[in-house]
Amino acid sequence: MATLDNMCRTANGWDINGLGQRKDGRGNICPVTIILPTLAMEATEKYANCDYYDARDGIASFMDLLDQKIHEAKDMLLERFEYICAQPAGSAKFMYENGLMAGYDGKTTRSALQHGTLALGQLGLAECLQILIGKDHTTPEGMELAKRIEQLFKTRCAEFKEQYKLNFGVYYTPAENLCYTAMKAFKKKYGEIPNVSDRDYFTNSIHVPVWHQISPFDKIDIESQLTGYSSAGCITYVELPSGMKNNIDALEILVNYAMDHDVPYFAINVPSDTCLECGYTDEFNDHCPICGSKNIQQLRRVTGYLTGNYKTAFNYGKVKETEDRVKHVGVLEE
Repeated sequence: MATLDNMCRTANGWDINGLGQRKDGRGNICPVTIILPTLAMEATEKYANCDYYDARDGIASFMDLLDQKIHEAKDMLLERFEYICAQPAGSAKFMYENGLMAGYDGKTTRSALQHGTLALGQLGLAECLQILIGKDHTTPEGMELAKRIEQLFKTRCAEFKEQYKLNFGVYYTPAENLCYTAMKAFKKKYGEIPNVSDRDYFTNSIHVPVWHQISPFDKIDIESQLTGYSSAGCITYVELPSGMKNNIDALEILVNYAMDHDVPYFAINVPSDTCLECGYTDEFNDHCPICGSKNIQQLRRVTGYLTGNYKTAFNYGKVKETEDRVKHVGVLEE
């Protein structure tokens, strides 16, 4: 397990402590992420030298181990929550005394923090499925197992929410740093495994692997089957080869398709480049088509928001992931 390095997709579900569905003044308090591929390897290691391996045994072992880790993650979240609640309001005076945190009673930080989200995150579902059954969730078999895994997260978080009267929720981790650091640790222990650790990053939460050739509609079809298990935050994006300023109708079709599939947070990624010499903004590669300068800024949506130049703003693994992303092209089949 690991701490979380980004909270851009936080969602605040129903507050069990009185604020209902109110969004303002609430946020993600202390996320923890479970690295699914590592658990899958630990669950199947004992079968490595067996003459015969039944995937059902590996899956059963994995589900037991995952349940154990979910409970450990819960304990970590509770410990962090108690630590944060022990801090005086003076440690963030502006936040508590100016209404930024809803529910503050003027006495304890807990009065406000109890309305936030304790997010139980995950990383690398696609690689986890490859280890367990040799297929990811772009296949029917992979999707069936993916739903079992996500249902366990959802069930446990609902139980914890009632038991502790705190807003536990399933979180689909963006893993800006963790995608790389977790992969480095995995490779050191297990080496390179095809479709698992033969790249420099793990796939973001429940996403379709970035190297899959797939249409934007198919990507929405797949990921929308899993986003409903998340109550603490998720994102589904499609990567387009060019901007949409000259094709607004197509943009509207994509947005409506995502909405019709009940995707709670949908993003369309397009290239956006700016020349830092003359100020020209459009889509271009390594130099400005107006003045020829190579002093350009390449804005890309890497996780949930636009960044500066992604090649300098992120670690090596996230840069490689961004570079590996295929463009999602294709029409909607009737």
